Amino acid sequence: MKYRIQCLFVLVMLLIVSVPAYAAGEFEVVQIWSCAMEEGTTEVQAEALAGEYLKAVRGMEGGAGATMRVMFPAVVNNTGETDLYFVLNTATFTDWGKIWDAYQEGSALAAADEANAGKINCADSMLWEA
Repeated sequence: MKYRIQCLFVLVMLLIVSVPAYAAGEFEVVQIWSCAMEEGTTEVQAEALAGEYLKAVRGMEGGAGATMRVMFPAVVNNTGETDLYFVLNTATFTDWGKIWDAYQEGSALAAADEANAGKINCADSMLWEA
């Protein structure tokens, strides 16, 4: 019985300590696109395209605090056709959702995607909570 009470006490303490961290929104939303560079596209051009995309995101509702990185695999086992990853971070799912909802034909993000056409193909993406 004493052992069960000790285990229950440890469980309660873990909950007390961990709940404020999650309640305070200590996570971020991460969207990762797996991309292939088309023939003739350089890494410098890929980074410039990501910068244009980020500029478009920051101009939209929910995107003011967004960040973006370009990651090039250095040592990997099997990435298939993936040459790079575009990584977009937002503070909350609400911010990410506002950006997603605002993406329409003629929007700044659609124009950034059109600028990527023929240079980079980002066919797959994943959405993560980090």
